[in-house]
Amino acid sequence: MAYTKGDIFVKKETTWGVGIDPTSPTSGIDEILGLDSEYEYGLENQITAVNPAAMAYPSEISYHTAKTRGKINFVYNGALPFAVMLGGISNSDPLEEESPYTWTITPSGSPIPFTASFMMKGANDKLAQMAGCFAKSLSFKMALNEPASGTLDLVGKNLALNLPFTAPSTVAIDDASSWKPHEFTYSIGTISGIDYITDIEFNISRSIDVGHGLAARTPSTSYSGKFEAVNGSITCYIPDSSTADEIEQLVLGGTSIGEALSPKDIVIDKGYTDEAEDSTKITLSNCIFSDYSAVFPLDTKLSYKFSFSAASASVLWEAPFAKTNW
Repeated sequence: MAYTKGDIFVKKETTWGVGIDPTSPTSGIDEILGLDSEYEYGLENQITAVNPAAMAYPSEISYHTAKTRGKINFVYNGALPFAVMLGGISNSDPLEEESPYTWTITPSGSPIPFTASFMMKGANDKLAQMAGCFAKSLSFKMALNEPASGTLDLVGKNLALNLPFTAPSTVAIDDASSWKPHEFTYSIGTISGIDYITDIEFNISRSIDVGHGLAARTPSTSYSGKFEAVNGSITCYIPDSSTADEIEQLVLGGTSIGEALSPKDIVIDKGYTDEAEDSTKITLSNCIFSDYSAVFPLDTKLSYKFSFSAASASVLWEAPFAKTNW
C-alpha cells in the first residue's frame, strides 16, 4: 500500500541536536503542533565543481556542508506554535496546580530547540526524525468560512532515517477544536469590538540558522538570529463613512499625510479569562499601518485592505499542560 497518511510529533530538546522520541502512546497536545494538514522535510547538500585549468569540464563534483529543513501546515487548536516560534515562555501559576496553566509567550533571544518526528503510514511505515530544529517563521491566517491556519518553517541540525525512533502505539489529539474566526474579538488601539473584518493574516520570522566547522558536514553550532518585524494585512468591508475614516487615519496618523503616526496594538482575543482552558489572546504590539487600498465596485460592497508592521507579538494561553513540558 502506498503512503496515504501520517503523523508528525514535536518535542522539546534538553540539549540541542539530541533527538527525543515522542511519547508512546501520544495523547497530549504538547507533542502535536496543531491539526496537521501537510508536512514536508528535506536535506540540502552544498555541491561545487572542481575544474582543473587544463580541462573544459569538471574533474569531480565536491560535496561539502549539509543541513535539514522542514515545513508544517496546520490548523490552529492551541497556542503551542507560538511557543515554538517565539521561544519565551513563563507560567503565572505554580506548576503544582492543576490545569489550565496560564502561559505568557513572548519573543526570546534563545529559541527553543526541538525534535520533529515524521511518520508516513503504509504497508511498511516510513519514519524520519529531524533533530536540533529551530523555527524560522510562523504564519497566521484567519478568513471567513475557514478555521485559523498557519505554516511553520524550520531548519534542523540532523536527519535520521531508517527507523530512527519508536513510533507511538496510539495517537490521539487534544479535544481542543479548531480556532474559528467568529469565536474571537478584534480590536485595533482604541477601536474595539470590530465586526467588519473579513480577513487577517500575519507572519513572524527570525534570521535563525545553523553553522558548520571545517571538520564536519553536520552543523556544529546554531545562530539564534534576530526577529524581523511582524508583517501582516487586514481586509474588511466598510459599513459607513466613520469606519472608512478610522482606517484611513490609521495609515495617515490623522486627517492628512502630514500627520504623525501613532503606533497601535492589534488584539485578537479568543475569550481569554484566566480560567477557561484553550482560551487565548494574541497581541501584536506597536503596529504601524503602512498602506491601504480601497476598492469601490459598482454592484457589491466597498472593501479596504491595509497592511501593517508590528514590533513584536505576544500570546496569553490557558494551556492544558504545564510549562515544564516545554
